[in-house]
Amino acid sequence: MKPLSILLFPLLFFACYAQSQERCGFDIVHQRRMNTDPVYKAGIDQQKALIREYISKHQNELLNGPTAAFYTIPVVVHVVHTGGAIGSIYNPTTAQIQSTINYLNQVYEGTYPGTEGVGDIQINFALATRDPNCNPTSGINRVDGSGIPNYTAFGVNANNATGVDETTIKNLVGWDPFRYYNIWVVNRIDSKDGTSGSFIAGYAYFPGAPPALDGTIMLATQMNTGRKTLPHEIGHAFGLYHPFEGACPEVGSCALAGDEICDTDPVSQPAGFVCRTGPNACAGGTPYSINTEHNYMNYTNCATLFTGDQKIRMLAAAAGPFRSGLSTSWAKSATYPILPFTPPIPAACTPVTTTLSNTTGNLNFFIGNRNLTSGSTEDDNGYLNAANGCLNLVQLIQNNTYSFSFNPVSFNFEQVRAWIDYNNNGVFENATEEVFYQDGIGPPSPYNVTVNGSLTVPPTAVANTVLRMRVIEEISTLYGAGYAISSSCYNPFLGQAEDFPVIIASNVALPVSYTSFFAKAEGNDVLLNWKTESESDNDLFLIERAADGRHFSEVGRVKGRNDNRGATYQFLDKQPGIGLMYYRLKQIDIDGSSRYSVIVKVTMADLAKRSVHLVSNLFDQEIRLQFGAGTGDTKTVLRLMDISGRQLLSKAIHSGRSSVETIDLTGIHLNSGMYLLEMIHGTDRWIEKVFKK
Repeated sequence: MKPLSILLFPLLFFACYAQSQERCGFDIVHQRRMNTDPVYKAGIDQQKALIREYISKHQNELLNGPTAAFYTIPVVVHVVHTGGAIGSIYNPTTAQIQSTINYLNQVYEGTYPGTEGVGDIQINFALATRDPNCNPTSGINRVDGSGIPNYTAFGVNANNATGVDETTIKNLVGWDPFRYYNIWVVNRIDSKDGTSGSFIAGYAYFPGAPPALDGTIMLATQMNTGRKTLPHEIGHAFGLYHPFEGACPEVGSCALAGDEICDTDPVSQPAGFVCRTGPNACAGGTPYSINTEHNYMNYTNCATLFTGDQKIRMLAAAAGPFRSGLSTSWAKSATYPILPFTPPIPAACTPVTTTLSNTTGNLNFFIGNRNLTSGSTEDDNGYLNAANGCLNLVQLIQNNTYSFSFNPVSFNFEQVRAWIDYNNNGVFENATEEVFYQDGIGPPSPYNVTVNGSLTVPPTAVANTVLRMRVIEEISTLYGAGYAISSSCYNPFLGQAEDFPVIIASNVALPVSYTSFFAKAEGNDVLLNWKTESESDNDLFLIERAADGRHFSEVGRVKGRNDNRGATYQFLDKQPGIGLMYYRLKQIDIDGSSRYSVIVKVTMADLAKRSVHLVSNLFDQEIRLQFGAGTGDTKTVLRLMDISGRQLLSKAIHSGRSSVETIDLTGIHLNSGMYLLEMIHGTDRWIEKVFKK
């Protein structure tokens, strides 16, 4: 029986040029590589298939409630200047870069003034705190590029050949794209610096692009608060097309054609950056929607929103193997278990793959709250030695049991075998150091097979020393007994071997491993939710709050469950006040030692001063609103939307006294479930969840 294969899916293309001013280079660079680079095309098709599959399984939970994942992405900004001082045109200041990252977060949190649509995307960005050697860093890396031929005069090429190829810049300065999201700030793209005329402001690659290409290139002049280049390019980085992608009118399923987003109508590329109104010829003459015209991914000058389906797609991309390692990376950790990091001793053998292929390989290995992502067999050249990278370190404890999972590329039936060199002699013994083996993994389902296992760390394992873990993936022995992974020295036919570093503690408490921690407003209160992957000697959590993000004080305590399988926790902080609130967890061990979690934040509105209140968030044929005294004759605009942000009703109300107003919904067919009600009164804006009975 021979290994199976499948055809890869083609991508549609639409040119990215606008008529004037700033443009995006995504379609230029993306389509060129789709047409000329089969490895690039395979990776993009792979990720698109993963996104579709993930959405089909998780669509509801991605949009609703606290079950939706929250991702914090470590970012490194490489400023490739031309020798000018910090603060000059091509060398933006640290404050300028940080404020642009803050603006990016406001856009993706839905807190930037004027935000419409779905609001919080639940993806956050932070400048990295650890460099590739795991030492502290600011997350800003400045490099003088004036010595690179043609760079000063022409910058980086997107559609020209007079400047520098992007790979020259990325090879000069780039950090591990599986552990950081790289942003290169450059002086010019295609010789234009963004100060006048028509220019390419930046471009990014989809998840699934080869590691040597992945990341965003943008002009230094666009690294400013309020310039939408960075939010736009990050949208591409998490799988979004432009709304005008594809044919007009759109042909085929909305989930597969055009921008592959169902709550954006097909549109043509706008001329002159104008937000259009009136009939949309690409959508049969129906009116243009704000879902396209106000969209951050469009070429308009009134960007205020992402849609619900765009949020779903971005979260699906964040969960995929090409992005999921970012959210668990040591690059954003406040502490690190062993410095300096010393790689494990060399292994006695190094497997060599006979045939490199993009139809095999292990994309993802999750253990000990570390998501170790990598490429296919072809991407990694058959063998990936990730054991020398401190950012790949996995923490374990003697005698503890850990669950783990693999994500093999599964065009065929597969097998996976794994070992940890517990005695640190460079040899993986099957009898004492094998931690997993499974054959016949399948049935074939490209990119969408998860294999689960568990291991118990023996009490004799060498402690407090970096050890080597090896994973070998291969097609199944169903295709022949000769494919059996007999030992850690097995040379795969189509599969690959990967090595990772592990450190084992000797029955002492390591930091609690968090899988999530987030905060959300519940009326006047803040609800904190967090989950742990594993716990050892965990006594309790102190919940601390700060209004300025620096001076924290305790607001409550939650007893730890001390469960090595992890646990789920909640805490309600009642009436903390109004404005931006910061929270962190102080985890305390039984011996009194303590460690801090990451910091999360939430914005609290002053509900008592609202001019408009819901009488009830449950409704049937009408919604009732209470207007406070003294509201005057200010118009109140109400917008009822479904959870994707699609507008179902818009109504303006004038009320000059304290009164209850009724919004009649008898003419609108609404299914039972959750909806969003936006209320705009003067300069105030609120969004409430409402539920149809």
